[in-house]
Amino acid sequence: MKRVISLLSVCLLCIVAAAQTNFRSISFEEALAAAKQENKLVFIDFYTSWCGPCRKMSNEVFPQAKVGDYFNAKFVSLKLNAEKEGKELAQRFKVSAYPTYIILDAEGKVKADFKGAMEADEFIAKIEQALDPEQSPARIAERYLAGERTPMIVNNYALQLMQQRKEDEGMKVVDDYFNSLSDAERLKVENSFLFTRYTINIEDAKGRFMVQHKNEFDASVRQSVADRIAALYRSAVIGYFSGYRYRENLYKAEEYEALKKEIAEQGLDQNYAYAPMFHLIEARIAQNDEAFLSSCEQEFPNLEENDRNILIMNMTRLIQTNDKALLKKMSVFIRTRLAEMAPSTISLSGRILETIESKMNK
Repeated sequence: MKRVISLLSVCLLCIVAAAQTNFRSISFEEALAAAKQENKLVFIDFYTSWCGPCRKMSNEVFPQAKVGDYFNAKFVSLKLNAEKEGKELAQRFKVSAYPTYIILDAEGKVKADFKGAMEADEFIAKIEQALDPEQSPARIAERYLAGERTPMIVNNYALQLMQQRKEDEGMKVVDDYFNSLSDAERLKVENSFLFTRYTINIEDAKGRFMVQHKNEFDASVRQSVADRIAALYRSAVIGYFSGYRYRENLYKAEEYEALKKEIAEQGLDQNYAYAPMFHLIEARIAQNDEAFLSSCEQEFPNLEENDRNILIMNMTRLIQTNDKALLKKMSVFIRTRLAEMAPSTISLSGRILETIESKMNK
């Protein structure tokens, strides 16, 4: 029996190992030689020890069976710290962001170069796209300009334009395609990218369509659409909560009340603590600066962590004053809450405090 259990354990270990992406402990030159011998490409993951997205890929994506199976069949894979053993290669390939992925042929010629953390399916699709000549940036542009309007062409061409910082042109590609579709076509799974990737305002045509037809999307994308709707409503609330609409004279009571009503109708206030945000939005409109700061003190413990950070980061927008006594209270409000903040937020809070206290000490 012990022998059987031992053999089973070994088999399970082999299965786990096979499921993981096999990053080899060999040199770059050895990787090229292995790729030539095995008729594969070379894949290099350039990472750093401090990079959060790099850790996400290492912990959540590369260990997945489908990713390991895909990579082990196609690539000789290397994982290199761009600040240590991979520094020279990172400089050679002009790596400046992390993670960066380089794919080369057995002769060392770069076939693809892309960056960032992503989910497993998107990651594999990105590689397939990068290695397919018909999906190269030049060919995608050529096909789009020749009149081809498949979901893949529209998605990739719009993304390509946005990566070139041509956001308006990219959104026009998306909106033109959206406007060309019937309602039934918009609901197709292959067109869900229009909503989950390119809808950034709950009030535009795509946003309205999502809300009105959220239960008609295919089950495979329905949750992604629902998550996007929730995120867009929250983004709209933050426009008020951060003081942006207040300071830019964009606040309209009827629009704000309509937003609150829709959030309630969608049931989103059952899943997220909107009530403290709404209280502070309304307090900012109705109260003077000192009374509003008192409201912030009262509601701060009731806010979600992200909303606490937003409130602190926008304190000098929400309260614009030269009154030294009030500035002192603002400083105390922030300083007494630093211990509750994440390290990254503490750093940003320092800038807000510097602005407040420089005015206070004049």
